[in-house]
Amino acid sequence: MGIHAQYVMNQLEEGKWKEVKREIQEEMKKNPQASDLYCYLAVCLAKQIEESIIFEKMVLNLEMDRALHQALTLNPSSSLAHFVRGIKYRETPLMFGGNYEKSLSYLQRAQDLGFEGIMLPLELAKTYIQLKEMEKAKEQIAYAREINCTHADIKKVENMLQTGR
Repeated sequence: MGIHAQYVMNQLEEGKWKEVKREIQEEMKKNPQASDLYCYLAVCLAKQIEESIIFEKMVLNLEMDRALHQALTLNPSSSLAHFVRGIKYRETPLMFGGNYEKSLSYLQRAQDLGFEGIMLPLELAKTYIQLKEMEKAKEQIAYAREINCTHADIKKVENMLQTGR
């Protein structure tokens, strides 16, 4: 498969979500059984949602749900799909189906399935903060520090912990 997570994230950081979304959709035509592509599409849709008006957000949210559903249908053990869905449930406004408990459940499932890297404890910490479970959030931040003590997002999550949101 020609598209990988780091490539997608780099493109999104550069603001090229339209371009990478097109590339992913082209790759999906060639390889419709690749569950990771649906996860990458969901991440692109999340970026698009950030820049959209309310009506578009609703439509894109449904499209994102379908992409993640397809990823999990193709590979129920996809730690990436569970990870992305966990973030989606936390970041989606409650009126559109957001749910912090579901977020935690999907992130923990991603962990159980072997999702690795510093982003998992940081995303778990963010979810624990939303659930007002500050001690568990602190534990996840400490674990993230063990993985990479200089990662820039650690400070952001610590600030969230200080403010409680």
